[in-house]
Amino acid sequence: MTTDIAVLDRVRQIVAALTERPVEEIRPEDRLFEDLSLDSLQITELAEKLENDTGLSVDEDRLNASGVTVVRCAELATGH
Repeated sequence: MTTDIAVLDRVRQIVAALTERPVEEIRPEDRLFEDLSLDSLQITELAEKLENDTGLSVDEDRLNASGVTVVRCAELATGH
């Protein structure tokens, strides 16, 4: 499955802002909960920002699943 690089970069930017880390530290394989310590409210904010950016509905339940990575988040944001 191919990931839109622009969407992946946007996910990395949003996650960096939410975690207060430099975007360079956010890797595609990082897991939202396990590696980046996002909580459910941050996941909601991430989903809302992605929906505003892409115009597509992003399923928060899928983002809240254990093991979801930054790259998987980008895939979900593009409807994959």
